[in-house]
Amino acid sequence: MDVPAPLTTPAERLPLPVFDDTLAAAVHFDGAAGVADWTAAKVLVEHLFARSNKPIANVEYAIGYQLAQGLTGGDIVDVYHFDNDAVSFSIADISGKGTEAAIHAAMVKYGLRAYASQGLTPERVLRSLDRLYLENNAFEQVESFASVFFGMMDSSRRIMHYASGGHEAAAIVVPGERAVTLAPTAPLIGVFDDQHHLFKQSYVELPPGTVFVATTDGITEARAPDKSFFGMELFIETIETYAEAPVETIVHKLIDCARTFSHDNLRDDIAVVAARFL
Repeated sequence: MDVPAPLTTPAERLPLPVFDDTLAAAVHFDGAAGVADWTAAKVLVEHLFARSNKPIANVEYAIGYQLAQGLTGGDIVDVYHFDNDAVSFSIADISGKGTEAAIHAAMVKYGLRAYASQGLTPERVLRSLDRLYLENNAFEQVESFASVFFGMMDSSRRIMHYASGGHEAAAIVVPGERAVTLAPTAPLIGVFDDQHHLFKQSYVELPPGTVFVATTDGITEARAPDKSFFGMELFIETIETYAEAPVETIVHKLIDCARTFSHDNLRDDIAVVAARFL
């Protein structure tokens, strides 16, 4: 059976791999336990990394996710609708790969939701996450860090307040205008102890039709055969080119352009979110 294709479709149409003899030849399973591990990994990828398929009033959104290797990874993307009608957009890139990175990804995803649900501002959400991350590193005696973007949309005021912990690849495109990057407002998560004065936040207005796009460095650090990087320049160029397209198309084109640039040699996990505010 065929090895499952990368997870690059919007979450609502995210395919589950089908087991057959070809996959058994490509991936070694240690009996029933091995199959159970693979099944668990499928559920983990869908629900932890890439499951955001709930309709949200006045927002069109799509996500894409692709693993570089193995069954788990260290990128997360999340769109979450709070009961006060606020909507959060999160994307994070955890250092490392595989199961350990996935564990820290889970902490980031649900930590962001938990702190935001307590009414904290994006700045304080990242501060709190940073403290948790540092404490976890000390307790588990590991070295891990993450770039994290967290934005909270106020639909009544058409504003997104955001904090970005060293996460560069995020931008908005207002209809008829050039893309504007949402620059980092804070350091990487899990690096600086007791440096909370470094954490700031900012905001952007969201006129009708504004598009928000963010990705992890699996896109921006994709390399061509000559070792050049896809970079922020091509990221911006791509989202400006397809800014009027459906959000699913923006996600697909961004991944496809990076794949073409790298000659189909993408080496890092990829997460992408695109949203249009109606």
